[in-house]
Amino acid sequence: MTHNDWGSIVYHASIGITTHMKVKATKWIAENADALGAHSIWIGEDIGIGQDVFILSASTLRMTERCRVGTAIVPVSTHNIATLARAALSLCDIGRGRFVFGTGIGGIQDLQRLGIAIKRPVTALRETVLALRNIWKGKTVSAECEVFKLNGFGLHIDAVKDIPVFLGVRGPQMLRLVGQIADGAILSGPLDYLKYATNEIDSSARIAGRDPEDIEKIAWLPTIPTFKGGKESLAKRVVAIVVADMPEKILGMLSVDEGRIHRLRDAVARKGPDAGVPFVNDEMMDMFAITGDLLHMVDMFEKVAALGITEVVLGPPFTGDWRGAVQDIFKEIRLRRE
Repeated sequence: MTHNDWGSIVYHASIGITTHMKVKATKWIAENADALGAHSIWIGEDIGIGQDVFILSASTLRMTERCRVGTAIVPVSTHNIATLARAALSLCDIGRGRFVFGTGIGGIQDLQRLGIAIKRPVTALRETVLALRNIWKGKTVSAECEVFKLNGFGLHIDAVKDIPVFLGVRGPQMLRLVGQIADGAILSGPLDYLKYATNEIDSSARIAGRDPEDIEKIAWLPTIPTFKGGKESLAKRVVAIVVADMPEKILGMLSVDEGRIHRLRDAVARKGPDAGVPFVNDEMMDMFAITGDLLHMVDMFEKVAALGITEVVLGPPFTGDWRGAVQDIFKEIRLRRE
């Protein structure tokens, strides 16, 4: 379809960054996000690599005035729950309510590399979210599960802090958890999966007596604007990570070369994301990433939004003249709405 076919689709456009990016790059994005018209800046934590996720969130909030800033994600499996509670509360105050706490269990490959095995991940995430919300309400909390133990912990706050909680999840049980307790979901994957995910979340919300429209659905796919000299190899690295972390049940829904998928996952598990790059072919790129020229990329954003996605995230990886590409893409989005 051409961009004219999708012109009536309404969605928020945002920018994604990670802690592994250089300070110069994340600073430029924060300084220009409001002028570009970005709805949010989402910050992914590369565990143990690069900038500290909480300091980066704080500096990004300080350098912006309008757009919201969220973590996407901070894993509950690698952080102390008391630290998460205090950090989120501080970031909420710094951003004057613009901070979103995005969390999850963590990527499969990261947890395996760290030797972390969560037997009941859905329960662990549910209990963590409930405990954090009680802490932010000013309550003293005693609770425990696989990933935390609290004995009479509280922050002694006078006013309730309503911090939105978004979950970065993939599997069916986790998607249903979003519908039950979360303010939003951070999703990644091919179009067929995104449609499946939004349906699972909405169905679960209805069963829980919630309005599905109250739950935001964020789609964060690897993006590579080749019209500004972007390197496809970086996009392939990110696609390798996404595929390696995708649950087997979800991959089974897709019409892909299973042998190639398993070789990719094995290579990433043994040697890291770079080892998975040779196994990423054009079929996977088209399925798991948004790439190409300006009009095609914005067409794809609108196609993603048509699946029930409320917000689409641009980047990373950032390569070539990525600053010019980001400006062009946001300009094209604005022009289609005039």
